[in-house]
Amino acid sequence: MDNMMSASIGTLAKALAQAQAELSPAVKNSTNPHLKNRYADIAAVYEAIREVLPKYGLSVAQMILPADGKAHVRTILMHESGEWLASECVLPPDRAGGPQGMGSAITYARRYSLSAMVGVVSEEDDDGEAAQGKNRQRSASVPKQQAPQTESSNPDAMTPAQSKMLMAYLTKRHGNDRTAYLAELSSFFGREVKSSRELTKADVSDFLDAVNSGRETAQWRL
Repeated sequence: MDNMMSASIGTLAKALAQAQAELSPAVKNSTNPHLKNRYADIAAVYEAIREVLPKYGLSVAQMILPADGKAHVRTILMHESGEWLASECVLPPDRAGGPQGMGSAITYARRYSLSAMVGVVSEEDDDGEAAQGKNRQRSASVPKQQAPQTESSNPDAMTPAQSKMLMAYLTKRHGNDRTAYLAELSSFFGREVKSSRELTKADVSDFLDAVNSGRETAQWRL
């Protein structure tokens, strides 16, 4: 991760600014089976940039690089001038999900790394708020008299105490890096976790038990 950009990026920066002025949000074409919310998968993100980036001499490459027993997702934004800009996301080794679990984590990291690199907007960053410990004001379009969803409406949802402990651990470990902490959860559960809110009481209990029992030295941890 030492070299993250070319010696100069002036031409690239100008081209990216022009491209971003024409980019549209990625279409939310998939549904989270747990939260039932819509989100843009990686194919939708690529579709959003497929025609605009080449127009300004830009292209993107993503590579999976093994290092120190971990998978690194490296995203490179390139300009026809030879200038380039890179980012890298380190994924924790898979605990139990095997290739499928790691594949889900890699797909998640690719999607968010690509969106962040080119500035494509697709979905609300709810977990980013949770990691910072902030409760931001929601849209004024939501009627004040509408009662918020309570825990009783979903008896399997994690408890407030579990949520507090989970986010305290993830924030201590990853700071505000949403991609990194969701990648760790995806690796642990062997499926793509798009939001901590989709975890059940049992899920969070298993995860916290693993941390508290000393299994943080197991292969799923960084």
